[in-house]
Amino acid sequence: MTIVRLGLLGWLTGLFTCLAALAIMYGEWISRGDLGAVAFGSFIAFALCYWLVYLPILRTVRRLLPPAAGHWVYPAVAILLGLLPTAMIARFQGGSLRALVSPEGLLFLILFTAVGIVVGLGFTRLDPVA
Repeated sequence: MTIVRLGLLGWLTGLFTCLAALAIMYGEWISRGDLGAVAFGSFIAFALCYWLVYLPILRTVRRLLPPAAGHWVYPAVAILLGLLPTAMIARFQGGSLRALVSPEGLLFLILFTAVGIVVGLGFTRLDPVA
């Protein structure tokens, strides 16, 4: 697995999880135009955070933790890091960080929680020099 594949897999998993959550929680499906906006906005926020936040912090955690530390640490850290792109989208689309507590904010939080799980678990499989 490469870093780029891991990022794309994480984002796609998050997007599908968000759409499933929309259908399950609200009984709705997303329109084509909204899907484009959600996909574009979440991809831009994720791409920026993935390269500038997720990877540097996960690498730092890898350096600081002893080799015997549990692999659960990486998904936990990546899930917490998912608050940053969620906040970016909430601020951009909602005009303030209060949009984090909106139904849309919850869906984006679900999206980036799924991203965190995939990226965190996948990060444990990457070569330590990657």
